[in-house]
Amino acid sequence: MKKFQFYLLLALSPIIIYIIFGGIFGGNHKWIISLTLPSVFILSYVLFRKNELKKHLKLSLIMILPIFLLFLIASFYSEFSIILIYLVFIPVSTFFGWLFSKQKSLWIPIFSFILFPLVGHVIFPNFLVLQNNIGARTNKEFMKLSLINKDQETVELDKSKIIVLDFWTTSCGVCFKKFPDLEKYYLEYKDNPNVEFYSINVPLERDKFNKVIKLVENLNYKFPTLYATSINEVENIGIYSYPHLIILKNGKLRYDGRLETDKYIFVNHLKSEINNLLTE
Repeated sequence: MKKFQFYLLLALSPIIIYIIFGGIFGGNHKWIISLTLPSVFILSYVLFRKNELKKHLKLSLIMILPIFLLFLIASFYSEFSIILIYLVFIPVSTFFGWLFSKQKSLWIPIFSFILFPLVGHVIFPNFLVLQNNIGARTNKEFMKLSLINKDQETVELDKSKIIVLDFWTTSCGVCFKKFPDLEKYYLEYKDNPNVEFYSINVPLERDKFNKVIKLVENLNYKFPTLYATSINEVENIGIYSYPHLIILKNGKLRYDGRLETDKYIFVNHLKSEINNLLTE
């Protein structure tokens, strides 16, 4: 009975660790990954150090398989790119824990405890961005989009410039969190005569135009805001979720993806996309 309880606890331990960090960090996988992997490493080291070598394979399978299967099932309901990081690196952290229990080299935990935060804060978000922006770089004609300013005057975009358009709705909480980043890069490029930034409000059925205008004024950002006249027209150009970023050059669609501004993002970052278009 004690053996069964031990195996059950072992099987549940990685899952419990994941749930605890998930609760603490509110589902922020950067931190969950960064702390779950070293915890599994420590658990593996203690486990393998206290048991005979012939039991190691059995114990590692008991520890890994339940959480592995849990994530595999979750992959049918969540973004696979998130799940894949766990499927790959939980066995890796277990292996490093086993290796340290055998070789006792301090380089193993040093390397591991450098690798795991890198996985959480650099590898994971870049992999996620890459997966979410497949085909974002493009070069095709841009369908005309009706835009107006706060005075309900029609606005035509300057086809001779690089135009950055950030699409958002009043129901998109993430959009509002991204506005400070948009402001940062607007201010960085505002003196460049070849680049223009606009936030584009996409109207929802419940929105009242005057209230949206008041909301934008209260936010008090310096980047200019334009207003799409129809959500159907926006969806006709392939935008269904928000925030959504497109970049135009010479009237053509050159980038069609997400607004990426995190300092640890090295692929599809807003600044790199603009600079690439400026120098080509």
